[in-house]
Amino acid sequence: MTLWKKNLPGKEAPKSKDSTDLFVQLKKEITVMRKQGEPPLKDPHSFAQYMCDLCSTPHTVSELRQCVLCGRWACDACWKDEFYTCKSCAGIIKIHMIKGKD
Repeated sequence: MTLWKKNLPGKEAPKSKDSTDLFVQLKKEITVMRKQGEPPLKDPHSFAQYMCDLCSTPHTVSELRQCVLCGRWACDACWKDEFYTCKSCAGIIKIHMIKGKD
């Protein structure tokens, strides 16, 4: 579905109650550390590098990704492609998924 079709009245995709509940629970539990689009912290020892918010290692800005839930900037070692989030948020999602299976 293209983006322009998504916003048409009456064309909304049906939402699963379970996925909505999970999203609401995640938003309550995950503290937003940084607003979306807010840049990462600069490495104080270099001019062109930035810090990973999870492991505090320096990287170029192109090597960091911003988590869609908490806003932290994460390097490849601290990133989980499965949920497109940082390791911290991915762990919380996994816990909720395990709880949901019970």
